Amino acid sequence: MDIKDINYEYFLDLSVRMTYHSNAIEGNTLTLNETATIILDSIIPGSKSVREVFEVLNHKRAIDYMISELENDKKLDIYVIKSINKEILDRLNDNAGNFKRNSNAIIGANFETSTPSQVPILTKNWIENLNYRLELCKNDDEKLLEILNSHIEFERIHPFSDGNGRTGRLIMMYLCFQEKIAPFVIEKEDRALYMSYLREQNVDIIFEKVKELQKFEQKRIDKF
Repeated sequence: MDIKDINYEYFLDLSVRMTYHSNAIEGNTLTLNETATIILDSIIPGSKSVREVFEVLNHKRAIDYMISELENDKKLDIYVIKSINKEILDRLNDNAGNFKRNSNAIIGANFETSTPSQVPILTKNWIENLNYRLELCKNDDEKLLEILNSHIEFERIHPFSDGNGRTGRLIMMYLCFQEKIAPFVIEKEDRALYMSYLREQNVDIIFEKVKELQKFEQKRIDKF
């Protein structure tokens, strides 16, 4: 599956759904319909906060940026990761697109995230090891396993001051397109399953569910 062969209408559809669900996982209260109205019609709901609206607009811009890089066959690297976070946090965080300057934590997590001084080398090694492991994969299932494992590793590094979850989920989407396998959207309704997979560091918890989500996306790609 080559991203260059995918219809633009599908990317609009994907952008709406991915933006809604990823933001909702983080607590954004905009509905799917409101998210679609902002992205497709540029109509802003009057009763919602400016921050929540920016979260939608920023997420859509991050996806647009990713598609542009992927169409130029750009492999995931530190520049891409920082650029995704910069788009996600634009107008919301003064440190958008830069590695964290202060230590942070994940609420409810039973581990400590990396310190600011550790982030550059840990992230560099993470990317290099990930791309190497992906090159060794023999089939799509192996690629998916690597991508899901890499997400656990990324969230434990927690390299940014904010937006790590949304950035990390977009990185998984980026990697799927990079490796020419169907993407997937982790839905708001699966938040508990998703958090369990991260907390337990166990890909088996979510693997079959993600394969179902991939099949759904492939059908939508074919439909468009």
